Amino acid sequence: MARRVGYNAILKKQRRRESQKKAVSNVWNWSKKKGWKIFLVVAILSALAWFGRPFIRKISPTEWRTLKEIEITGNQMLTWGEILQVAGLEMGMPMSEIQADSVQKNLLSLPLLQNAQVNVGIFRKVEIVVEEATPLMQSLENGQWKAYSERGLPLPTFASARLNFPVATIKKERDIKPLATFLGIMRNFDEELYREVSQIAVDEKNHAIDVFFRNVRFKVLFPLDNLSEDAFANYRLLVDGLSTEMKNIKLLDLRFTGFAYASPSSQEVK
Repeated sequence: MARRVGYNAILKKQRRRESQKKAVSNVWNWSKKKGWKIFLVVAILSALAWFGRPFIRKISPTEWRTLKEIEITGNQMLTWGEILQVAGLEMGMPMSEIQADSVQKNLLSLPLLQNAQVNVGIFRKVEIVVEEATPLMQSLENGQWKAYSERGLPLPTFASARLNFPVATIKKERDIKPLATFLGIMRNFDEELYREVSQIAVDEKNHAIDVFFRNVRFKVLFPLDNLSEDAFANYRLLVDGLSTEMKNIKLLDLRFTGFAYASPSSQEVK
């Protein structure tokens, strides 16, 4: 049985053929005008790749990320070479082997450093910003004056002569850290008050820090643990505001927040 094809179907089929011919013709015309340029570029790149194989094989992607530049700021006592030696950095080493945390840990092993920040770049640069330690207190050990930093670490460069810093009585090695921490907090809060400290020691019996100031005749007890800056503010208020009443006392106890106990007077001062 013969199949009848409608006029519209025949017309659509003819249009589809014409569209296909037109698309092929457009591609051919474009290739004749601009296609040769693409072919030329491909041919040149292929030739370069073929003749440059020996050089390409020598190129290692890891060499693109090697340490080429180190920037160090903030150092005055320590030299560039001393910092690099402790940091464990060498020019030309792969950047993938440099870990900022490890470099910082290495740097903080130096007693003369208080803090260090390390920024490792993506390709070739490492930036190091250091904060050098300063003497905070001194102690007479084996007939020689020895200075300690904010971290409670000895500073050998200052060991030869007595300095104008608070004198710490160190009975046990474990006393060094709490004394340094105490003085560090005091200096940050009230540097003038810190400069008035004459002697300092750990009082294990009273679980306190014993402090003698240059401008008063009595001893002051500060808390050994959970120290607050309020203790220093309270001391200032009492000494400056009650100077007459404070003349005859021998001990001022500031271990308890919000209270001060004076001895030999039995009066409690809030």
